[in-house]
This record gives sequence, C-alpha cells and structure tokens, in this order.
Amino acid sequence: MRLPTSEDVRRAKAALLGRVVRTPVLGSAALDALTGCPTVAKAECLQLTGSFKVRGALYRITTLPPGALSAGLITVSAGNAALGAAYAARELGARLTVVMPEKAVPEKLAAVAALGATVVKDGVTDAAVAFERAEALRAERGLTFVHPFDDPMVVAGAATATLELLEDHPDLERLLVPCSGGGLLAGAIMAARTAGSSVEIVGVQPAGADGIVRSLAAGRPVVPPAISTVADGLTAPKPGEVNFAIIAGAGVRVLSVDDGAILAALGEVVRALRVVVEPSAAVGVAALSAYGELRDGARTGLLLSGSNVNWRLLAEGMIA
Repeated sequence: MRLPTSEDVRRAKAALLGRVVRTPVLGSAALDALTGCPTVAKAECLQLTGSFKVRGALYRITTLPPGALSAGLITVSAGNAALGAAYAARELGARLTVVMPEKAVPEKLAAVAALGATVVKDGVTDAAVAFERAEALRAERGLTFVHPFDDPMVVAGAATATLELLEDHPDLERLLVPCSGGGLLAGAIMAARTAGSSVEIVGVQPAGADGIVRSLAAGRPVVPPAISTVADGLTAPKPGEVNFAIIAGAGVRVLSVDDGAILAALGEVVRALRVVVEPSAAVGVAALSAYGELRDGARTGLLLSGSNVNWRLLAEGMIA
C-alpha cells in the first residue's frame, strides 16, 4: 500500500495553483466567544463546488494516464466528492459517472448533474451498495475508478487546504478536522508534517457515523452497526486503508459529537462568521462545545469543509 509523502503534497500544491481557490481564513470576536479560544476558520465552504473535495479530485484526475482518462471515470459520493470529481472531469474533458445514494441531498444531486456527470442512484440505499454498484459498472464498461477519499493523491490534494492554513497561521496550536472516510484528516496530518508544524490535530465525526473512532479502538478499519446523522457529508462506512494507516500511525485523537450539537453549531457558525456551511463543516465547533478540555485557550483552527447544505437543515440549525 502506497502512502502519500510530503513531496506528493508539495506537488499537489504546485499542480493546483491557480486551479482552485486559496480560500480565506476567517475569524471574529463572536467566533472566539463561541469557542472559548482564539479561533480561525479556513473557509473551504467558499471553495469551487462548495467543498474542499475538489482539491483531491482535481489533483487525482490530473495525475491519471491518458488511457485511464479517455476510458471514462466513475466514482462514489453522497455529494461533495461527486461535485469535485464532476468539476475536475469537465475541466479535463473526461466522461464521469457518479453513483450516489437515492436519498442524497437534492441540491447536491442537481449540482452534480449540472456539471455534466451521469448520476446513477436508483436502488442505491447506502454507501456499501454504492461502492458495489460502482465496481459492477466499472467492470462492465471498462471505466477508471476514482476513489472519493482512499487514494494517496486524493489525500495529497486534500492536504493543500491545511497547508495553506498553516502558511497563513503558523502559530496554530490545535486544528479540529471533520472526518469520515478520513481523507481530510489524513491530509491535515500530512500537511503538518510537510510544513514542519507541531500543531495538535484532532479529528471530529458524528456519533451516528463514528467509523474512525471505532476503527482506532479496534486497530483496523471497521464499519459501525448503523449510520445515521444530519451530517450527510460524513457518512463513509469506514475509513479508507490509506487514511487509516496515516491516522493510526500519527496517534491523533478522534472525537464524536451528536446531531443535536452539530445542528446547534451549524447555526452558531453562520451567525458568527456570516457564511453558509453544511452540518459536516460545523462538527469542530460542536466538539468545542461538547468537550471542555478543548476550551483551554489554545490557538485553534477549524476546517469549514463545505457549504452544500440542505436548506431545511440550515433553517433548523438557525433556530436550534
């Protein structure tokens, strides 16, 4: 199994220069009061396609050999990785099929189709079924599979978000990272190594989709008995093998937060920073509310991972 290196991260940064947005780092007195710490937030919610996922997808697809690209691509996603891959495929003139759950956020389904990808969703009840369907279609049609998170080049691309944050704020002492399949968290670990930073990295995931928490306890990737959370962008059944190796090897903490805390944090982030985020992006603030030991005055960074929100959930969060 090949793991990404710091050189991969540096190459990803160079390859993505001018092709993705160097998103702003936001802060406010309201955010500091909310978190109990001096806090800044990397606004990947303002990234192309509304999510950090475009970084990994674009870098991975640009590194594919011409034959793999011309064969057509296929991926699996509940939404954000699909949007990133669809954008990248369109930019590079490649055909893309995306297998998405039937119950994916309607706004995400529509946005993926609008970027020119073919969406397959009938009978796709969960992530496990989605991966099975994608493999069947790949074999049947000779497509090239692009993994949404468990790929060293996807991780290297995702790492560039944290690398930019650490370049802008090298004094950060702690970074809270949303996690599910583990690509953003593994990327944050790789970015810190690449930057020579001693920042403490903490993963955060929904209690109803806590595959990484369970996997670290088991010592191997395992699937929770059930997956149910308002944070639809954090519903991977388990961490990827590449990502788990990086996360477990680094010995980072991974915390879980319940849906009530996530919804409350969603509204709080919008009010404090005046930007739209999705529930997945709010788990870091939810953790700061739920875990008192994090409110210790450490200079803290947040990764606001995306903004592709179900508007009904956003309304619920605003009144929570």
